[in-house]
Amino acid sequence: MLKTGHHLSNDEIRTRYEALGHRGGLGLEFIHKVLSLAGDLKGLRVLDVGCGGGALLTEIAMRQKDCELYGVDFSVSRLGKSSRLLDVDAVLLEADVQETIPLSDDFFDRIFCTETLEHLKYPDRCLYEIIRLLKPEGRLILTLPNATGFAPFHLLAPLIPGRWLKGKLLPYEHPSITDQPIDTCYVYKEILGLIQAVGLTIEIVEGYRYFRYLQMLPLVRDLYQALYPAVKWTMPKIGGVRFAYNLLFRCYNR
Repeated sequence: MLKTGHHLSNDEIRTRYEALGHRGGLGLEFIHKVLSLAGDLKGLRVLDVGCGGGALLTEIAMRQKDCELYGVDFSVSRLGKSSRLLDVDAVLLEADVQETIPLSDDFFDRIFCTETLEHLKYPDRCLYEIIRLLKPEGRLILTLPNATGFAPFHLLAPLIPGRWLKGKLLPYEHPSITDQPIDTCYVYKEILGLIQAVGLTIEIVEGYRYFRYLQMLPLVRDLYQALYPAVKWTMPKIGGVRFAYNLLFRCYNR
């Protein structure tokens, strides 16, 4: 794996994120795909770990009026944005998700953790805390960016000339191009290893945005967009999920 910013203190990371401002998420299509893995949330107690600006919580609130919603993030300003977006009751907590989240054991039916672990020094600690909070029959919906979706370019970064081309051929988490204070560029096997090492069982894995770099190159982009529906249908059937840039998992604690 390739790392950026792991030498920074927690205060430095927090300060740099506050200065960086708030980025848009991956959009409603991605959120809908995430929620499709979660199943029916009616009447359930739900937590979003690393809730950011609250887009996922907002979508859940729009779909299910009777959910008991919680969100946790390390950033006061991000939580402030969440509270402005949400027009329903939700408990928003400021906490380091790598440490103790101030909630009881076996508290949640569903926990979401989307595009968050790659920004943590100790993602395993976050996963252990999620396991503590999850009911025995509960499910974790987890997503991470996957450098294997940019293979083989993530391994050839020193040979790629210019920042523009690096930005097209390398995953966003790659140290050569990321502007995040802290980032980790995981390949497919490393992601599976991280999940399995903490004792979670992967029930379902799905891919989103296959061969992402082909969607970013001029001229090639138009042809690939025409072919993409066939690619998206074919890849899971031939074991090609590893080439999706975003991996989505539904897990339970075995």
